[in-house]
Amino acid sequence: MEYLKLAGIFIGASAFWKALEALLHFGLQKKLKKAELRNLNAETNEKVIGNWIAWSDKMEERIQGLEKNNKEMKLTITKQRERINDLEVYIEELEHKLKKYQEKK
Repeated sequence: MEYLKLAGIFIGASAFWKALEALLHFGLQKKLKKAELRNLNAETNEKVIGNWIAWSDKMEERIQGLEKNNKEMKLTITKQRERINDLEVYIEELEHKLKKYQEKK
């Protein structure tokens, strides 16, 4: 009987330690999964931020290019307006000469 009690205590103690070990292992696994998730979230955030920075740099380059084209277009339009004004003055002169010529006839 003594041996049975001793065996029962030994089995109970080892079962207790195994259960305690299983609980500790479960807690550690849970912490490990949380740490992995935090790491993945941090990596994802870094990639998102990196992509956003690359996109904004590309957009800035495109905007600068469009602004340059816009300046060139404004310059072209200004030159065309000046040319139109010059041609209108020339037309007025020609009309005036034509009118004088027709009056002489």
